[in-house]
Amino acid sequence: MIVRDHTSPFLQPPPMSPSEAPRRGHHGMPPPPRPGEFEVVGDKCLEYVRHHATQGDAHSVVNAMDNFAYEETWMMNIGDVKGAIVDAEIEKAKPQVMAEIGAFCGYSAVRFASKLRAVSGYSAHFYSFEFSKHFANIAKQIVDLAGLSDVVTFFVGPFSETYSKLKALGITHVDVFFMDHDKRQYLSDFKLIEQSGLLEPGAIVVADNVLSPGPGRLSDYLDYVRSNPKFTSVLHESFVEYQVELKDGVEVTTYVG
Repeated sequence: MIVRDHTSPFLQPPPMSPSEAPRRGHHGMPPPPRPGEFEVVGDKCLEYVRHHATQGDAHSVVNAMDNFAYEETWMMNIGDVKGAIVDAEIEKAKPQVMAEIGAFCGYSAVRFASKLRAVSGYSAHFYSFEFSKHFANIAKQIVDLAGLSDVVTFFVGPFSETYSKLKALGITHVDVFFMDHDKRQYLSDFKLIEQSGLLEPGAIVVADNVLSPGPGRLSDYLDYVRSNPKFTSVLHESFVEYQVELKDGVEVTTYVG
């Protein structure tokens, strides 16, 4: 079942003054990195955060990463606008256990683990699965700068080879999954989640970039989650992170059993 959220406050951006435009990625947006440059950009982002964020202040770390993406180099984080959509889902779900597939440089881990602790308390925990050792190392340092190392646990490698470690740790269920990794893996990894036994009724799977252009289009993923009788699905329309010209969306899929 698919429900399209036409009331989302992120469907149409508020008007911008010329001075606001570069900050919001409109026309003044820095060019995205070329293929093969993301590791270098990740290292630069880490140094930027070290110089501009306050140790132990997750909010300042998130702000620094947003500023870097707006003012220095585009980053493939979920970003401030779509991040607020996921924040709202965390507030509603009040999860004790949340997991993400795709850490990149740690933006989502910091943003969502901080929100998780705020709404669910100190017993809540966040698990991050990252394919790349390089990015996992950056993300761990970013999380440490934010003062959240006790909240976030990292697993390095393909999700298909590492997700079983959750049960090995005694995790019986995950309340919220967030996917923002290789779009070609969305459907296969969703099926792993579905078959894992980690979902209880009311658990949600949030997928970023479901409407973004380019390779790895997600029509197969969307068709699957929207036609699956075990789930309901809501599309939150927005824009590609750090700009307001390319349409994008966040799909929130709820397990109903």
